[in-house]
Amino acid sequence: NEMVEEEEEEEEDIGGTPSQATKYQEDEFDEDDDPYAEYDYSEYDEDDYFDDEEYYDDIEARRDATVKSQIQWIRNEFGHGVFVGKVPKVDGAGVGGEAAIVSSRLRSREDPENGIDLSSGFAGFIVRLVGDGSRYEAFVRTGDYERTGIEYVCQFSTGTKPTSKEMKSRNKFVTVRLPFENFKPVLKRETSETPTVPPFNGGDVRYIGFRFRSASNPRQNRLQTGENVSFYIALSYMKVYRLQPEPEFVYLSDARIPPVVRSDMIRHDQRKLLLHSSSKDTQEESPGEFVQLLDERTLQSVATMERSPEETYYKFRGEEVLKSSGLSYTIVRVAGYNESPSGEASTIDLQSTNNILSPVSRAEAAQVCVSAPLD
Repeated sequence: NEMVEEEEEEEEDIGGTPSQATKYQEDEFDEDDDPYAEYDYSEYDEDDYFDDEEYYDDIEARRDATVKSQIQWIRNEFGHGVFVGKVPKVDGAGVGGEAAIVSSRLRSREDPENGIDLSSGFAGFIVRLVGDGSRYEAFVRTGDYERTGIEYVCQFSTGTKPTSKEMKSRNKFVTVRLPFENFKPVLKRETSETPTVPPFNGGDVRYIGFRFRSASNPRQNRLQTGENVSFYIALSYMKVYRLQPEPEFVYLSDARIPPVVRSDMIRHDQRKLLLHSSSKDTQEESPGEFVQLLDERTLQSVATMERSPEETYYKFRGEEVLKSSGLSYTIVRVAGYNESPSGEASTIDLQSTNNILSPVSRAEAAQVCVSAPLD
């Protein structure tokens, strides 16, 4: 959908439409190769994006010269929609600048006069983006917006990452979940009637947009020099998730990972996990204290097998990445594999300890993983 800029409560179509900004498949690129994720936008220069002088001349000719904001909605080489620019800082009266992008009119396929209906079976939006650590707003306008002047707003935060000699930018990919119930009504303009505002449930969605406010980002106001505050987000995709919780990712892990893993049990330098917390004075642990995985070499001959402790460490790290991804997920921890089905794959026993473990057949493990998104 075409996105346009909104400055000082006015919407302006500048013709900067990034194609496929909300349909890009994240598995087709490596986010570490995205130069926009590593660029330092605190010193934003619009010439870094295009060399088309006519493009910028046209934008400047249609922009009110009295507006101090400098805002762009462009497409990068990976097909991401990039919302970037500067707005005035908060002044002494507590008033700051803001900027927004808003979609073109969204229409129902059944009745084009209405907006799209997401109220049946859906619970919210999922947005994958590169952020700069600032706080933003997602907003939705329904059919009542023209009559009541009320839109539904949900605030969300973006993240940053540590810098290094090779990685100078702090911009970071994040996945944000925006439940419909978190969208609160906000009066954007005065109307002649006192509106009755129903809660937002995903129905009659006619416009979707994103907004940056300097007043919502006091830290950026303090840290950045000059009269303006810069911001940057690159949208990879936006989709809805279902009302009934369904895993978007099924992860096959290791049952030897302790139910509770404390920080002193993780040995990043050795790529190992400990079975239990150890004294801070203990520098070395015996091999028996490390969590072990199972080894394929004796797959069909013994009930328990051993693998490198490194494998358990990476299985655990995979779980941690998945838990912080923003996706809904199912983690299946398996102690080991054999080729002897027990005939009880439909029965799952939940236990709070991993002291009693036994291998399962590959067919049973596969059946559990396949049924996880459906049951």
